[in-house]
Amino acid sequence: MFELNQLEQLVTIAQHGTLSSAAEELHISQPALTRSIQKLEDELQMSLFDRKKNKISLNKNGELAITYAKKVLNEANQMVDKLQAFERSQHIISIGSCAPAPNWELSDILTTLYPNNKLTSNIEKDDNLLQQLLHNEYSIIITTYPIAHHQVLCIEFSQERLFLSIPPAHPLSGHKEISLEELDGETFLLKSNLGFWYKLCQERLPHSHLLVQEDNVAFDELKKGSILPVFVTDITMRYLSEKENRVYIPISNPEVNVKYYCSILKKDKIRYKDFIK
Repeated sequence: MFELNQLEQLVTIAQHGTLSSAAEELHISQPALTRSIQKLEDELQMSLFDRKKNKISLNKNGELAITYAKKVLNEANQMVDKLQAFERSQHIISIGSCAPAPNWELSDILTTLYPNNKLTSNIEKDDNLLQQLLHNEYSIIITTYPIAHHQVLCIEFSQERLFLSIPPAHPLSGHKEISLEELDGETFLLKSNLGFWYKLCQERLPHSHLLVQEDNVAFDELKKGSILPVFVTDITMRYLSEKENRVYIPISNPEVNVKYYCSILKKDKIRYKDFIK
């Protein structure tokens, strides 16, 4: 039976038009390529090329063979990709989350339940996560909405509430609570990669100047050395490494009280039974 590399050679010859160019692309000698193609023809019991002096071109058999060869090579590549993804999934738990804080919570839980697995995580757009789960790009996803899909098991996970964080001397520090409308126009210091929270800030604070910092250390230094307001949540406050000299004021808008949902594929219920419990 012919080998995959022979099909790859056949497709390469068709793409380049000459044996010499194809051999150079494949990093083999031209005589070796010629022998390999002749062996393929012997196994198929047919000629794939019209051969003339110093010239070779695909015949009708060869043109049809190219069509099938491309399909076979594509299927083979897909098989390798899917097998490798499956192998990784047995040892890696990948999390796709719409926000940082619930991702931290979930990572803590999974590290305890599955200490022999490696965890990876990314912050993604909320509306991309379902398709990424269905395509096995993530093992578990966190969304701000429940997912109803016949392949998916969705469970309520946690809640998060947004707060304004300001120094005690800030003019707004006397508020018991405050709305986004009242804050619109202020300059805010923000961390990057906030997931859906950043989009919410852009939409609900259109007149504010958002100073986004990519580096966490730089963000912390700027926060300590300025009176700029920042946003925190009840979850992120639990993860603060040290107590801050800041006032935390609840945001009154209902949309900043967020409920999170975790979803897995139903086929993975056995694997994640402890987490589901």
